[in-house]
Amino acid sequence: MSGSPHLDLPADEEVPASGPDSAVEVLEPEPRFTIVIPTRNESDNVEPVLSRLHAVLTDAAIPADILFVDDSDDGTEETIRAAAADAPDRIRVLHRPHGERRGGLGGAVAAGIRAARTPWVIVMDGDLQHPPEALPAVVDAVNTSGADVVVASRYRGSGNAGGLDGPVRRLVSRLSGHLTKLTFPLRLRPVSDPMSGFFAVRREAVDPELRPDGFKILLEIIVRSRIRRIAEVPYTFQPRLAGESKASVREGVRFALHLARLRAHSAVRPSSRLARILGFAAAGGSGILVNSALLWLLTHVFAVPYLAAAVASTQAAVVWNFAVIDRLVMPSVEHHARRRFGRFWLLNNALLPLHLAVLAWLVQGLHLHYLTANVAAIVVVFAVRYVAVSQWIYGGPGSAVASGAGRMVVAVRRSARVRIVLACLFTMAAFPGVAGQVWADVHSRQPAVSLVIPLAVAAALLVGRLRPPATEPEVHDRQVDGLIAAGLLGMAAAITVIARDDAAPSAWPLLGAIAFLAGAIVLLLGTRTAARLRWVLALPLVASLTPTPAMRDAGDWVLVNGAAFVSAPFADRLDTGALWVRHGGQPLVLAEAATPATALPGALLSVLLAALCCSGATRRLLTRTLLAWAAVIAAAVLGLACALLVGRLFGPAAFRAVTATGAPDVLLAATIAIFAWRWSRPATASPAGERHYLPRGRLATAALALVAAGLGGSALLPVITMIIDQGTPH
Repeated sequence: MSGSPHLDLPADEEVPASGPDSAVEVLEPEPRFTIVIPTRNESDNVEPVLSRLHAVLTDAAIPADILFVDDSDDGTEETIRAAAADAPDRIRVLHRPHGERRGGLGGAVAAGIRAARTPWVIVMDGDLQHPPEALPAVVDAVNTSGADVVVASRYRGSGNAGGLDGPVRRLVSRLSGHLTKLTFPLRLRPVSDPMSGFFAVRREAVDPELRPDGFKILLEIIVRSRIRRIAEVPYTFQPRLAGESKASVREGVRFALHLARLRAHSAVRPSSRLARILGFAAAGGSGILVNSALLWLLTHVFAVPYLAAAVASTQAAVVWNFAVIDRLVMPSVEHHARRRFGRFWLLNNALLPLHLAVLAWLVQGLHLHYLTANVAAIVVVFAVRYVAVSQWIYGGPGSAVASGAGRMVVAVRRSARVRIVLACLFTMAAFPGVAGQVWADVHSRQPAVSLVIPLAVAAALLVGRLRPPATEPEVHDRQVDGLIAAGLLGMAAAITVIARDDAAPSAWPLLGAIAFLAGAIVLLLGTRTAARLRWVLALPLVASLTPTPAMRDAGDWVLVNGAAFVSAPFADRLDTGALWVRHGGQPLVLAEAATPATALPGALLSVLLAALCCSGATRRLLTRTLLAWAAVIAAAVLGLACALLVGRLFGPAAFRAVTATGAPDVLLAATIAIFAWRWSRPATASPAGERHYLPRGRLATAALALVAAGLGGSALLPVITMIIDQGTPH
């Protein structure tokens, strides 16, 4: 038969005459499934397949259409039409003439999916190796699992692949399945039989641009389509009824090449958010190499100052990053490449001052090498850059706001986590010296080290309690938000002015930053969210109480005695009470700076406040607090014992690395943050998409930007004046 493919549609039926002698017409339910059966030279199988399908569909009361997609040259099409004469509205045939059978068996299935008229398509072979008796289990999984794809598996549960012709075919099937899962470990994790040709798929979930090549259409559907969930049912693969297998060495090579093409295609413009973030990070990593190489060239060969060289090298890295991200990572969008590049260039140069500020602080404040500091600065602005690029430049069609700036406003207005990031960034801009001072204090174990624990626990509570539970009443008052935020921001401004006095306490800038951060959170998130984060307001209390000598001495006594008891088999004590071990005749002393005595009281108080915030003043509060206190003290004691053991086994270098300043505090912070995060998670999630409790952020963001710029500018003004005075000839 020649010509284009044609679909045999059901003929119009005559309406039965009404009257006393006419039969009552019973309307069958609208079919939900189309059973697609690809055939090629299988005329002997048509009648047995239809007979068993009819029996199964009737017994299980499954309303379904049957669609044969025929690539035959032996009269299979005529056999199907003859067998379907009694049910032309349920059995159809789509014949693909020679020369138009693109994609082989996979192409036939794709053509059948496009021609189906029902929400679901069930694909099975026409040689009865896929037994029709397994259909009810597949249909039941469709109805109950909520999956987009239901795979009939030979290797799940009671499934069996005994119908394969001999051990060689079974070995090839197993090896090809393992190879496929190794190629796509994440996509195919829930699939035990990715080579199955017996499956059901929701038609709307299938990518309309499928390009199958060969046998294994299921693999391409899962890899290329937006499949959210996959379910499996076991079945026994049956021996072939009639005809010959289409498998061959040629088909194996074809499959291997197609698998490689799918892997390459899935790596370009990935659809999952995680893969896109990883691709963006990889592109950024290649940009770091370009940036660092050009920065070295300009500074060492051409003697350009490192900040000016950083500006020039950043421009080259921007061009490189755009080329990689636009072609390989981000999805295609409608507007022209020049417009995308313009936005990308504008965004990256808008972030350049932040990059340079971090770079200068790392080089001049922490005395890092400028190449190392440049890499660290790039990593710091990575998250901001990714969110802005994905929302503003590649937001995609169908967005509620057409313009890129509008998408950014929508992202700020609707995302609570973006608002938290903005509040932190505005705080850093308003108090540029606080972060450096805190880092210096932590590095030298000054009083600010006690803030490591509260900040970690505050972050954990923030993540866990950001979204309200569904049972929380809907209460919101923007006027109250404004009043509370104005008071906190005014307090931050007043503290900033007072802190300029040389006689002011050194901790006042830190308190001003905390007040500003609290005001920014209230203004951007609203009192409803801030009420669940009120524990953060206790940070000044924790910071002021924990460094007292009495609490520090108590913490030191608990930790040193606990570590001495645990490490007694391999460690000893000096007359001063310090612990030490010996490695190769060299004594290694656990210095007081390595003992988190200052941080331990703050850790225990943080646990109490976190439990109070999450549980309230209940009996559960006492249980939670005592258990967490025991775990925190045990973690600190075991950490010190492990440090001594590492020194005993691996020597001074390893001992210094383990007891590095701040490491014990980080261990305690992580331990308590885990408790706080687990406690703070609501029992029931908020309904999907419920974000209307957030106030609109356009005006709030602009106001915070102005306040932060004013406070930060006033803080940097003396520094700028000093630089100008030093550069002015006298």
